[in-house]
Amino acid sequence: MEHLIKILTIVVALIFTLNPPARAEEPQETASDAVIAVVNDEVITFKDLQDYIHQTYVSLVAQGMSEGEIKDIMADFESSGLKKLIEDKLILSRANEVGIEVRDKLVEQRMAEIQAKYSSEQVFLDALVKNGATVTDLRDKILEQLKIKFVVEHEVKSKVFVNPQEVTEFYDGHKDSFQKPRRMNLDSIYITFLEDKGAARQRADEAAGLIKGGKDFEEVAKQYSDTPSIGIVEEGQMIPEVEKVVFGLSEGEVTGPVETEKGIYIFRLKGKIPAQVADLKEVKARIYEVLFRKKFQERFDQWLDKLKKKAYVEIKP
Repeated sequence: MEHLIKILTIVVALIFTLNPPARAEEPQETASDAVIAVVNDEVITFKDLQDYIHQTYVSLVAQGMSEGEIKDIMADFESSGLKKLIEDKLILSRANEVGIEVRDKLVEQRMAEIQAKYSSEQVFLDALVKNGATVTDLRDKILEQLKIKFVVEHEVKSKVFVNPQEVTEFYDGHKDSFQKPRRMNLDSIYITFLEDKGAARQRADEAAGLIKGGKDFEEVAKQYSDTPSIGIVEEGQMIPEVEKVVFGLSEGEVTGPVETEKGIYIFRLKGKIPAQVADLKEVKARIYEVLFRKKFQERFDQWLDKLKKKAYVEIKP
């Protein structure tokens, strides 16, 4: 269940509902009270679903995810929010069934992390009250999320193994995926514009003239450059106007001043490194992570299917 991998690491949000607490004069029965599903002996109302989706959104924002990432996740929740809510209910039920316990210290630690996002304790409490929540609500939600995390780690993650032979076989079968682009080993002089572009251009011309006149590049760099030498760069790392010049050099060749938005470069090519396949030792950690995630997802899906088959789940029309 891909959403769980993303959501389990999220700091639980302080806002729990889109709507303020119901007023006394509101009728007891509302559309939000409508039962939309039953999981074992627990009913799920339309409001439960609204709260779940909203809570997820606020949690993603609190974590600092990009707008694009949040948009993608929430688009998925719009179409399958009820399914995801039911799955979380089943996982929490399993955690309670096997006796997963969470130490108070861990809950309080997470509470402190959330409160630290606010300028003061009072601002934190005001945020809870404003959104119809209490410290107890927040504590309970953190407890649920930690139980879900721990039961998944105990029953799924701890049983996933990737052996070295699998890593080697994946590398041998996907070498094209580990192609390293060609690289250039560069000496460089960089003169920043700061506030006076004219003075910077004059200094760059002086440096270029000294090199052209036979003075050692490194000695000129010590005298004129505002930054250390660039060193080895991969194709695609530099801005296009600079890369076009650099990757057209011959070994030992020196460029004239190359102007960019913030300053001026002078380059000397020390050597070329052709495109090549990365060694296994360079990529084995990345391969291990890919294989582990794949195995985890497969085992998680199987485990969740078993929970569903053992449970009573009814979705109301």
